[in-house]
Amino acid sequence: MRVLSTVIAALYGDGEGRGPARNSRHTQILSCLRRGIEGETEPSWNWILTTLRREGFVTEAVQLMDTRRITQAEVMVDHHEIITSACPSYPQLLLNNMGRSAPPVLWVSDPSMAVTPPWKDENGLDRFTVGGVGCRQPLTVGIAMARAAGSWSADRGYLGVSGAATGCDTAFGDGVLAGRGDVLHFLPCGINHGRWLGYAVSVCPPHETFSAGRAMERNSLIYAMAHFTLVCSARFRMGGSWQGAAAAIKGHQAVAVADWTSTGHAASLIEHNQGTYGVAQRALANLGAYRVAVDLASYREELPLALDDAMAWAYDFRSGAANCGLFANAG
Repeated sequence: MRVLSTVIAALYGDGEGRGPARNSRHTQILSCLRRGIEGETEPSWNWILTTLRREGFVTEAVQLMDTRRITQAEVMVDHHEIITSACPSYPQLLLNNMGRSAPPVLWVSDPSMAVTPPWKDENGLDRFTVGGVGCRQPLTVGIAMARAAGSWSADRGYLGVSGAATGCDTAFGDGVLAGRGDVLHFLPCGINHGRWLGYAVSVCPPHETFSAGRAMERNSLIYAMAHFTLVCSARFRMGGSWQGAAAAIKGHQAVAVADWTSTGHAASLIEHNQGTYGVAQRALANLGAYRVAVDLASYREELPLALDDAMAWAYDFRSGAANCGLFANAG
């Protein structure tokens, strides 16, 4: 319903940097309006304002009395500049996995995404999605794992999800595109500042520049958007890749980690004082990530099969039938 999308766009699409507590109210607002509509085709603004006040959303009702704000919201919605949580094209996985923490508004890189989103198939059903992430300066093997994982995603017809950062993110996206697949990047900045190939969305207004806080928020969205996310390379307790993966595991997201350290071919990494990468892989597995173990000498043959197993594990994990690591018994 267009009016509901306009309400959300008007409340959250102005880029004024509202806090998490206020942002989390968008699902409650939609719930109370939808309860009240019950068969109404297109309710009036007067009805919307009255309903919001009655349900305790007084601040939001006052904001919606600004006709300038409403006009700008209608333009953004009608021109497909944004997708709101009221739109049928909004990613259901984000709502399922994040609930009220899901972003109320997503800016899109291509207006067609609001009509035919890449996360839905030709029948309008949600596609299977795989995240590919990792540090910006990985070992060569990390780049190879990321690119191979992207190729596997494209070969299976899955949507690749990443963050458009240099290093593993870009390598994963390149692998997806090389296999003629689709890749969706969550940006830690506005659409006007990011660089990517494929599709992109952002919770930031178009002209917002990069910040560390937005990067961490971006990471959480990648994990929530994917059926499972493969950490291709990380450094032990260092950087956003480690922090994002550890937080996602603790938040009960489906995280897998590429582990090439269980074979003799990994010895040279430690000899060259780069063992911190291998330590990180094993530590994430101990925390609860699914271990995608491959031999460096034959990873091209082994990785696709190992990732098939990871996807099967992710199904069980999402349904509550499987856990591993430190949080195996966490509720």
